[in-house]
Amino acid sequence: MFKKSRVCSGVMLALAALAAQEAAAQSSTTQRIEVTGSSIRRTDAETASPVQVITKADLEQSGKSTVAEYLQTLTSDGQGSVPFTYGRGFSGATSSGISLRGLGANATLVLINGRRVATAVLADDFQRSYVDLNQIPMEAVERIEVLKDGASSTYGSDAVAGVVNVILKKSYNGTIAKLTYGTSQKGDGNEPRLAITSGFGDLASDGYNVLLNGEVGKRDSIYYRDRTGRGSVGVSALAQGFGFSPTQGTNNIAFAGGNGWMTNPGTSPTINQTTPSIIGNVRNPLAGQTNWYSRSDPTNGNFARRFPGAATFCTANANLPQNNPNGGCLIDARQLLNQIQPESETGNLYARLTKTITPDIEAFAELGYYQTKSGVDGLPISPSGAYNTVTGAVSRSSTSLGATHPDNPYNAAARLSYLPLYDTGITGTNSKSHSTRALAGAKGLLAGWDFDTAISWSESKQTDTARNVMNWRVADGLLNPTALVAGTTTTFAQRAAAFSPQFAALPAGTFWRIGENAGLNSAAMYDALLDAKSRDGKSSQYGIDFKVSREFGKLEGGAIGVAFGAELRHESTKLGLYDGLGDYTGLSLTSYEGKRDIKAAYTEVLLPVLKQLEISGALRIDSYSDAGTSTNPKLGLKWKPVDSFAIRATAASGFRAPSFPEVSPKVVATFGGTNVLDKVRCAAGVTTACTLTQPTFAATGNPDLKPEKSTSSTLGLVWDVTSKTSLTADLWQIKRKGLPVTGDGQVALDAGRVLRDATGAVTPTDPGPIVNVFVGYANSDESLTRGFDIEARHRMDLGDGMGQLTGTVNWSHLLVQRVISDGVKHDYAGTHGNCDITNCIGSPKDKVSLSATWDMSAFRFGANINHRGSMSNKLEQSDTTCAQSFADGSDAPAGCTVKSFTTLDLSAAWKFGKNSEIFGSIANVTDAKPPSDFETYGAIGYNPLDYSGAIGRFFRVGAKYQF
Repeated sequence: MFKKSRVCSGVMLALAALAAQEAAAQSSTTQRIEVTGSSIRRTDAETASPVQVITKADLEQSGKSTVAEYLQTLTSDGQGSVPFTYGRGFSGATSSGISLRGLGANATLVLINGRRVATAVLADDFQRSYVDLNQIPMEAVERIEVLKDGASSTYGSDAVAGVVNVILKKSYNGTIAKLTYGTSQKGDGNEPRLAITSGFGDLASDGYNVLLNGEVGKRDSIYYRDRTGRGSVGVSALAQGFGFSPTQGTNNIAFAGGNGWMTNPGTSPTINQTTPSIIGNVRNPLAGQTNWYSRSDPTNGNFARRFPGAATFCTANANLPQNNPNGGCLIDARQLLNQIQPESETGNLYARLTKTITPDIEAFAELGYYQTKSGVDGLPISPSGAYNTVTGAVSRSSTSLGATHPDNPYNAAARLSYLPLYDTGITGTNSKSHSTRALAGAKGLLAGWDFDTAISWSESKQTDTARNVMNWRVADGLLNPTALVAGTTTTFAQRAAAFSPQFAALPAGTFWRIGENAGLNSAAMYDALLDAKSRDGKSSQYGIDFKVSREFGKLEGGAIGVAFGAELRHESTKLGLYDGLGDYTGLSLTSYEGKRDIKAAYTEVLLPVLKQLEISGALRIDSYSDAGTSTNPKLGLKWKPVDSFAIRATAASGFRAPSFPEVSPKVVATFGGTNVLDKVRCAAGVTTACTLTQPTFAATGNPDLKPEKSTSSTLGLVWDVTSKTSLTADLWQIKRKGLPVTGDGQVALDAGRVLRDATGAVTPTDPGPIVNVFVGYANSDESLTRGFDIEARHRMDLGDGMGQLTGTVNWSHLLVQRVISDGVKHDYAGTHGNCDITNCIGSPKDKVSLSATWDMSAFRFGANINHRGSMSNKLEQSDTTCAQSFADGSDAPAGCTVKSFTTLDLSAAWKFGKNSEIFGSIANVTDAKPPSDFETYGAIGYNPLDYSGAIGRFFRVGAKYQF
């Protein structure tokens, strides 16, 4: 598209020279404004680029309590964004992000007052770095402008999918206090918020203005166990009433019958399998025996000791029907323990000082501070769970109860599969983070040029504390003390002291009692076994920017506008390892770091060639210390044959350097991946390995990863049909080359990049089951995303004191989402893929929003409908089978379709007196339940962006008073 970029560069430089020689400033009495996406101030707010403007009134009418919540209702926000309920995602519950065009949170550039800020410490999927929207104070927002064409030459060519520019209040006089309280129809998820905004000083008379804004808020947690009966919300035991097979097989979720389910053994040399049980399942250690049995099983004649209390304990604590044909004790641990919405507390502070230097120049300084605390609950840690080291995971599946352990039903050491929910308790992550932003600068008119310059600094810090993690060596010593010293010359006491002082101090003969006998354990034993471990991370950015613009000369359509800008900035990120990595089960092995310097310069020109025709052009050069230099042009055209109608078009190229996690050579993430076939085990005679399975994958950064390059284009129209009715429509397309994606899992497995558990071998030549498959990030050949947006607005005067009715419809349709890798096309539009971009949230083709506002004197009523279209439950269009199937072999869900989801929100406000207002809203008025979605990992049983359906009706009321 840009083979003639050298010609474009020559034109830009020639115009720049002409502008520099122009001596006289052009005067104008018409007020000019700056629009997001351009550095040239203009009288016409409608540029060649599609820009959606969100006003303060739009935010208030929505009934949403945060900027993040509102932005994720935009139809241009595709899948791949990070909602605040994303507690099971890699970013935890501390941050939220937006993903324009469904290209991932790292493809959208988020600005505050037109300037960059540091990204969140934890990258989405530990790959995609993004700006946390939660740090934006809701009540300080003046407006939000969403630039919906990619590769902004003004802000950065890395804005592949577009720009979200949050513009905060620049000045204010007076004081306004706002108090809001929210709660769900179940009485949980309580949400108190308080905001105070105050300002003093008048720029015209006093020469200064000081603006202060402070906001505090809290969200209580909402648990899946309190939403039973809302369809599949929170259900992970999918064989219990949802038609899935409880056994592991092709296109099925493993052990979907519930925690503790035991499968049939099948034919030799296979064995039966089990997941951890709250009372403990044990494997028969006798020669020739390969089966697992429940400790509550009274029919097992091989048991030397019996535990009738285990059955009673199971009955008292299980939350599932006990319908396992092989016995056992079944629970759905995720439904019992996990959260729809994690608990969080937030605080915001925003301050701005504006000072008049001369009648044409003003100085300004800003300070922003945001902090949050959150807690995400996790599942208990099984003593047989793998632990992580800096080189990968180490299997623990051979963990055994010793022959003398009082809870072992055999007189020999027996392998144990145990879920200590009512013993060691749940795990989880408590996170504390804060973001700080500071800048100082000046802007105004100097020698006929509009200028704006500032020095800025921003930083995000986060500390994650994993609670109730388990010292695996201590666990082994308490379950099987004999094995702790087998084959060594040390005594038990010597080994215990080497592992933990608390362990060594325990009385001789101390065991970790399990299941129904856990109440016999001492507090000292738990102190030796469990601990809390932390990691710290930091992301920072500082720099300086400068831009100037002016008008000169004259064409038939008006004065020529030019702008020049330059930017220097430094970026760095570091996420450390947990301090107990290698010693404690349940700690993530993720770690990454990096730093870079960026230099950028750009120029822009606006040519009103005719009264009806406007041509714009821009050129940006970015130089990265670690990723090279890239020159990227942008062209725009707006043709206005009549005052009420305009056609607009843009074309641009972009450049995005890999994120620090993407190039870090360390293991950066573990996740469930696509189905693969373990050909090695299958060839070794393990028949269960001859069907597709989903092992755990470990993604590693690739230092040789190349930057991705993009081209984007738009073509649209703007039509004022009448003075009260308007229509905009834009066709857009974004091509990306070198998009970083996760490598092919089957290729990595076949190449032997795998860690196995040799103790799980069932034949002489069996290398053991897979623990991890190691895949690296790689540059894909190409990706293509194409779609269109339509927006229609209408205003109606009702007359006779009935006020005014305003309605808006937005529709975004995805035509193509394609990735070409190794010459193979993968089409994802309308399917549940691509997980590399969308967090396995999917790629529905349609998103629609409708809003209506009725303003009548002191009253305002609002209604908002948000619709997500259905999507095929295939991972790409070419798949011939559904991503999952029911036990009878039919597609899951029915028709292999994740159904559409639609919600209705209502809001109202009443202004009484001169300075008072009360307001309220109801989210999900119809109490719509989300459709089943078992392919995603961000939520349990439903799509993460359908969280309002999982919560149910949510009420907010509040009051506002202006002093």
